[in-house]
Amino acid sequence: MDTNSGNWRCPRKFQLLVTSVLLLLQNFLIIPQIFAEATSSHLLKAIFNVAEFPEVISVIPNSIHKLHTTRSWDFIGVHHPSSKNVYTKRDLGEGTIIGVIDTGIWPESASFNDEAMGKIPTRWKGVCQVGQHFNSTNCNKKIIGARWFLKGISDHTNHTSEYLSARDAIGHGTHTASTAAGYFVENANHRGLASGLARGGAPLAHLAIYKACWDISVGDCTDADILKAFDMAIHDGVDVLTVSLGIGIPLFSYVDQRDTIAIGSFHAAAKGIAVVCSAGNSGPISQTITNTAPWIITVAATTIDRAFPTTITLGNNLTLFGESIDKGKHNIGFVGLTYSERIARDPSNDLAKDCQLGSLNESMAAGKIVLCFSVSDQQDIVSAALTVKEAGGVGLIYAQKHEEGLNECGILPCIKVDYEVGTQLLTYIRRARFPIASLSFPKTVIGNWISPRVASFSSRGPSTMSPTVLKPDIAAPGVDILAAFPPKNSKKSSGFTFLSGTSMSCPHVAGIAALIKSKHPTWSPAAIRSALVTTASQSGTDASLISEEGPTHKEADPFDIGGGHVDPIKAIDAAGLIYNITTEDYIQFLCSMGHSTASIKKVTKTTRSCNKQKSQTLMNLNLPSISIPNLKTVATVTRTVTNIGNTSVVYKALVNTPYGIKVRVEPQILSFNSDTKVLTFNVSFISTQKLHGDYRFGSLTWTDGKHFVRTPIAVRTIQF
Repeated sequence: MDTNSGNWRCPRKFQLLVTSVLLLLQNFLIIPQIFAEATSSHLLKAIFNVAEFPEVISVIPNSIHKLHTTRSWDFIGVHHPSSKNVYTKRDLGEGTIIGVIDTGIWPESASFNDEAMGKIPTRWKGVCQVGQHFNSTNCNKKIIGARWFLKGISDHTNHTSEYLSARDAIGHGTHTASTAAGYFVENANHRGLASGLARGGAPLAHLAIYKACWDISVGDCTDADILKAFDMAIHDGVDVLTVSLGIGIPLFSYVDQRDTIAIGSFHAAAKGIAVVCSAGNSGPISQTITNTAPWIITVAATTIDRAFPTTITLGNNLTLFGESIDKGKHNIGFVGLTYSERIARDPSNDLAKDCQLGSLNESMAAGKIVLCFSVSDQQDIVSAALTVKEAGGVGLIYAQKHEEGLNECGILPCIKVDYEVGTQLLTYIRRARFPIASLSFPKTVIGNWISPRVASFSSRGPSTMSPTVLKPDIAAPGVDILAAFPPKNSKKSSGFTFLSGTSMSCPHVAGIAALIKSKHPTWSPAAIRSALVTTASQSGTDASLISEEGPTHKEADPFDIGGGHVDPIKAIDAAGLIYNITTEDYIQFLCSMGHSTASIKKVTKTTRSCNKQKSQTLMNLNLPSISIPNLKTVATVTRTVTNIGNTSVVYKALVNTPYGIKVRVEPQILSFNSDTKVLTFNVSFISTQKLHGDYRFGSLTWTDGKHFVRTPIAVRTIQF
């Protein structure tokens, strides 16, 4: 969830509630000291008389987090043609368990049937927690566990739209779960659009559901509920966690107990669980990225090569194009076309320009298609459609700045166009004596658009909390993603819908992480992240460099897409070298940020102390990326790689040098054999600039001729 509109974008504006606390006292969260690193995974324990318990570490505000609101898998190269395909079960994620911390699940969805699912792993310790409209029979070999957490929300009565159980009243959790691990569903579609075979990235992976986010008007997701969800996921034995929610700017320190996602994910990573989080939906503004802790895999959002064009035919036979996912009464033939300001109820104000509620004259709008122009962030196409409908209009054409993602209006045909098409329509209206138009049904078209492109809403780096940690790590599809959804209207619903946001890109990577874990069960979370980042693609379908959507269409840089656009096949089979990181390394990284040993111990629940020799620099954490935010003259970073390919192999360094920077790699050749599987190298950066500069970007690639292990680089020179 993003703090603006949420890390997901959907057909209606949901008010969501996430994050709670095991003990809520005057809206404050009590974190007990009982974390027992070796003997227990529990992160929270109920305490009822606060003043009498010496275990209480501190009392902190119980803050609120936001949810970060099928062609996509084929688009990124994961081809599962059908449930009867000859792929091995390991290729489909069999045996892995994906935990989903979200809004719950709609268990009746066809995506969650357990046909052909393997046995539940014997290591599984979870439960199927019963509740309102959710009983033990709602779990199966696909949904092997479900829990719900509501102790962080003080008022949860009389909310008829919610279920006091793991059942999903919102749809966000159902959508993300099916994206990560939904089973094969033939003829999946949304009102006939995007029809085809739906499936998740790891169709044979098991799902464990942790409902910590609620459709209750008093909030979204509370800290204690999120932390308890992490706690139980660790206890239950998940392999991967997908977490499509986050806090907003300004960020909390990683040892601040208010960043429960950073804390919970640290403990998960320490137990070998890969945690995948959404980057946020505050783009394209820089420095807006969330979930920036180095032990988290942070995912940006991109487009895919599918669109839903709709034709607008004018009375002068000119045909223009927009986009729509409304399949309502488009076949109304030619009817009157008018501009909203021409039919304003009060011409003395500008409310009619973007069709604010009540701004249109009913007698002039009746029976017409209305053209509206978006002029503020306070109005959107769905709200404008309601205005047109109430005024008696029969269709809406909404001209707006480019913004990815389509919303279904439902009440009448609504078509989104850009300002250029909107201006052409307005010119026709002004010139024609009796302007008329007809609207076609939207169509599903694949492969005609350059893609991927970085979604304009996707939050951008650099990280404001730790700029030496390059974020995001990776980019994945997150625009108009078709996945399972609760049937809001049983007669019309197909059980699938489109959503957009980094909330949708996050489970794509979680599904891929499960595939990697299935094939490489001993890999650490850091190794999985390394494989994802170093094998990612920087090119689009037209072979040019990936660009970003939005006002500039500039080439994407590492603060947009991290290592690049995810390439699942290469990440699974062609990593070559791995950058590994231990829990001890993360602790020393926290030390290098200036945190005291006491504060680090309080959050990590370890007895380790800061080592001055290991924590001298922030830049030497063994990440598969390099970020130097303040280069004055010379800086040298150290990295260590592990060979996972052929026993005897030689890698050579290839450097794409950032502008104004000299780069020296020592040694330039890495020779591995049966005795030498791990090697260390240094990379020195020398500034040739005499002025204070912006970030410049490049890369370091190690190659043996077969593998290309690419590390993205970001460097900023300073002169003071």
